Amino acid sequence: MLLRIQHETKLTYSDPVSETVFDVRMAPPSDEDQTNLGYRLRIVPSAPVTIYRDGFGNRVDLFNIFTPYSELVIRATSIVRTHRGTAPASRLSEIPWEPKPVEQTAIEALEYLGPSPLANPGPELHQFLAALAKPEGALGTVIDQMMAAVSSALVYEKKVTSARTPVGEALRLGRGVCQDYAHLFLAACRGIGLPARYVSGYIHETGEIATHAWCQVWTGTSGWIDIDPTRGSFAGDDYIKIAVGRDYSDVPPNRGVWKGQAEETISVSVKVDPIDRVPPDWSDWSGIQAPWSASSWVQSQSRLERARLNPQAGYRQQQGQQQQ
Repeated sequence: MLLRIQHETKLTYSDPVSETVFDVRMAPPSDEDQTNLGYRLRIVPSAPVTIYRDGFGNRVDLFNIFTPYSELVIRATSIVRTHRGTAPASRLSEIPWEPKPVEQTAIEALEYLGPSPLANPGPELHQFLAALAKPEGALGTVIDQMMAAVSSALVYEKKVTSARTPVGEALRLGRGVCQDYAHLFLAACRGIGLPARYVSGYIHETGEIATHAWCQVWTGTSGWIDIDPTRGSFAGDDYIKIAVGRDYSDVPPNRGVWKGQAEETISVSVKVDPIDRVPPDWSDWSGIQAPWSASSWVQSQSRLERARLNPQAGYRQQQGQQQQ
């Protein structure tokens, strides 16, 4: 399936702000499930961008704006061809569930066994795990049981949780969106010794107007398998992956700080459309602005660290966009 993704994030301020340090994770990678045929990032007001890879291998576009402004618009456009294989249910039915000691876990899955900021253990999660049937049989059966348990614990409802809601709070509320479903599913998998990681991306579905979240579980010889606990199914060709991490806090579509006393408002628009072919003028545009100099990079990194360590300096954290 050939898909075009248009993602606009608009941040408006009641008074001018400045000294913004901003990063975005909106560029789809190319892997065995999808091929990125083009990615464009436009920023208003214009700013030079540098590209780097974070600790999980995700592409990050980083920029800063020193001059005052009252509105910031980020438009990311991608064209992706998805080519996922057949549903992995039959393969998982042939893999026995055998929890392994930590020292026998594959190195690429090891980091996804432990707790993380938004999927950390607590009384609510312990109670949820205690109520689960003993995992046994095929790995596919265990995954199905986990998805059913998550579906029973949460009711899908928007505007109840936020981008920073931890799994314990979502369990107490009994409600949430795909981000909360994903956090509960991966926390539960880790609780029984099954490595699981968070996936940030998009889905081509009628009525879907925001970024989407799902999970990947480690199967050993079959690698990572994509599971959507919100819909209780495996990911198909309608899914476009952007980034992976331990939970949402590792892979937010936007993150940054700004300086000022204004009130901030965020609005997000996402559109995913199937197309017949790549537009003929697509390859004529480089898709990225001039890279920063090394000195600019160091300056921006130190500015971001100063904001974290000294909030009295007047820096404020930017709002995140919840994945629904």
